[in-house]
Amino acid sequence: MITLMPKPIKKYDCIGIVAASGPVDQQLLLDGLRNIHYMGFDSFTGKNIFKKTNYLAGSDFTRASDLNTALADSAIKAIMFARGGYGIMRILEDIDLTAIRRNPKIMVGMSDLTALSLSLFRRCGLVTFAGPMIATENGVNMDKSSMESLISSITNDLIGTELIKPGVGNVQTVRPGQTRGRLLGGCLSLVTALLGTGHIPDFSGAVIFLEEVNEPLYRIDRMLMQLKLNGIFERISGLVLGHFIGPNSEDQRPEVERLLLELTQHLSFPLISGFPHGHALPNLTLPHGAIVDMDAGKPSLFVTNDIY
Repeated sequence: MITLMPKPIKKYDCIGIVAASGPVDQQLLLDGLRNIHYMGFDSFTGKNIFKKTNYLAGSDFTRASDLNTALADSAIKAIMFARGGYGIMRILEDIDLTAIRRNPKIMVGMSDLTALSLSLFRRCGLVTFAGPMIATENGVNMDKSSMESLISSITNDLIGTELIKPGVGNVQTVRPGQTRGRLLGGCLSLVTALLGTGHIPDFSGAVIFLEEVNEPLYRIDRMLMQLKLNGIFERISGLVLGHFIGPNSEDQRPEVERLLLELTQHLSFPLISGFPHGHALPNLTLPHGAIVDMDAGKPSLFVTNDIY
């Protein structure tokens, strides 16, 4: 399968804002749009952006329609998702893959949108971007490093980019080692939700990144066991842990590190923790599907000049 790397966008280009998951708070969206304009871009919101059907941003049809409209519109150069929550899995098979193959666009989202990134890479090789969503508290209140990472990711050629930024976050070595692999993953609960479906990519040789929010430790344990029982840990070449924020806003990373070392004690893949990505700030943008060189001992995570 050919990997599709969307072209960077330029100042004043139009970014389409789509609500493909949970319902959108109007004030957060307005504040988020101000951020888009502050960064130097124009914006266009889907006509159904404020629809609400229970815990969804409108019906499956309207959410898929807004996304497909943005994919087909040549004036829209990139797509950012308003928020996560739940709902993207319901429309994965309604997405216009032909439009993506014809004109691959930058798509930025995380959390529930993990399912979209995994699915699109599996089905058409599209590199997407795991990064801030604009109609969320963290998206509205982006710190300087998160905003700079987002802008740089969508406006520059990523080849040669060091993803670990000096002085941003507290990235630590858990298990040293060097490897090269395709960067895949996202929100842990969405990665596990797609296992066994036709929307999960082959993780063989991949560098997996994982983050999570509001899940008690026993459920994280269960999801990590699900990955283990599916043979995922045996197939990957490296692992990057982002933010793991518990139900009471506690930092769960030390416990997650302990669980992973316990579950993978027979393996030797490099492992780093504390990468500033996920449901907290700073939240650096990651190129989902790009090939990276990982040196957990430094630590370093570098986008290679290999063909995507």
